Amino acid sequence: MNNFRFTKMIAGVSPLLAKETVLSKIVNMVDAFTISLSTGFNDQNIKYINTLMNLDNSKTIILETKGHDVRVKNTVDVAVKKWQKITVDFSEFTQDWNKRIYIDYPHLDKLPVGSEIVFETSQTVLKVEKQIEDYAECVVLETKNKFVAQYDRVTLEHNEDSQSILNEQDKKHILWGKEYGTHILALSACCNAGHLQNAKIFLTEQNLWDMKILAKIETKEGLKNLTEITKEADWIILIADMLVPYLEKKTIYQLINEIRECWKPVFVKYIRNPSDKNHPLYDEEVIKKLTAQGVDGLMIEAMINEEDVYSNIDTVLTMMEKHELELDKKKLTRFDEENNEIRDYILYNAYRITQELPVRSIVCFTENWYTSARIASMNPKIPVITFTKSSDTYRFLSLIWWVRWYKISQSFNYENLKVIGKEMIRMVFKGNISLDDKILIVHANEGEMSVNNDMINWVELYHFKNM
Repeated sequence: MNNFRFTKMIAGVSPLLAKETVLSKIVNMVDAFTISLSTGFNDQNIKYINTLMNLDNSKTIILETKGHDVRVKNTVDVAVKKWQKITVDFSEFTQDWNKRIYIDYPHLDKLPVGSEIVFETSQTVLKVEKQIEDYAECVVLETKNKFVAQYDRVTLEHNEDSQSILNEQDKKHILWGKEYGTHILALSACCNAGHLQNAKIFLTEQNLWDMKILAKIETKEGLKNLTEITKEADWIILIADMLVPYLEKKTIYQLINEIRECWKPVFVKYIRNPSDKNHPLYDEEVIKKLTAQGVDGLMIEAMINEEDVYSNIDTVLTMMEKHELELDKKKLTRFDEENNEIRDYILYNAYRITQELPVRSIVCFTENWYTSARIASMNPKIPVITFTKSSDTYRFLSLIWWVRWYKISQSFNYENLKVIGKEMIRMVFKGNISLDDKILIVHANEGEMSVNNDMINWVELYHFKNM
């Protein structure tokens, strides 16, 4: 297995599988791991983090919020039929009873009479007829599958939580997660730019302003507001299964292209059971189409069977490596727009050089990830070796399309960039590079976040032997 892939992999391995025997098999295959706050932050999460960091403390751990995502808490399917009367009750915990529907929404008493409750996967719709304390009496308006599926996603016509994606419990768990070693925050069910702005305000208040924020797009509202969300977020995750019903004339592949044209990294995730051999990520044609758009990476949903973990990841990585450089040609439209900064033209010219000359690698420095993400969004088909002084940026760089990332000291300067860059190139190419191979060194001032250093805006071309 090639350790230097262009396309990245994120795995959500259940904390129940936080065993060294499991994680040691895949830690070198996966670029980042996720932890979900759907059940809060607990001792299992801490064990998971500790095991990963003991194996490789350079790995990035992403903390996924629950957001205002509402789920069925029944552990079994609940049979329903049209016009049937049924009770919907609130529960934080899973329930194994099938005579009423439990959901983790605490404001059932505030649902207006006549409002609808939609169960997305089950394709079942209920209408509220009456509220009694913390539960609602409903009637089944329609049901295609004649059941409400366990753990199904619930859409509420009137959602008290929809304006604030982080509640007080979420905030507490985020702080715990950061304390115990998570690095990046992912907002589930992100619906608008306001959700991201509110999350940034919270992180700033907690002196965590450098913590990167990823937006998970998985709802109709999130898809509608994708452009404003992309501008505000550091990175986008498309939950493909959830978006397909709302795409109309677009495809997931077109969404990937739109996001990358805004120079933001994008991952794709399918939420079907990863043990299902009909899972889209085991379909080579799907992988080929995704990588043709230059998707930064793929996510595999949480796994529950120990024996599946290695084989599932290995299957996907093998197909990714086979097709990841079969990229569709795109017009770089962003550089035709007005108000581009000097840095954008520097980066664009760096990309053009890689297309006109046989450059083997790009070496650059970044403070806030802009330079690396901007170059990578153009799909240069060569390694982008990146140095940063920021710990938070270092973790984020692990998620960007074919960026090799390295943390350096605060005293790092231009001469270091050449000397250390040369050594990193030897490592990346495993010595398979000649003295006359061309290397491009790029630096573009990244604006407000830049600090004083001896690096100015430039693009320089060297023979490897002269670095």
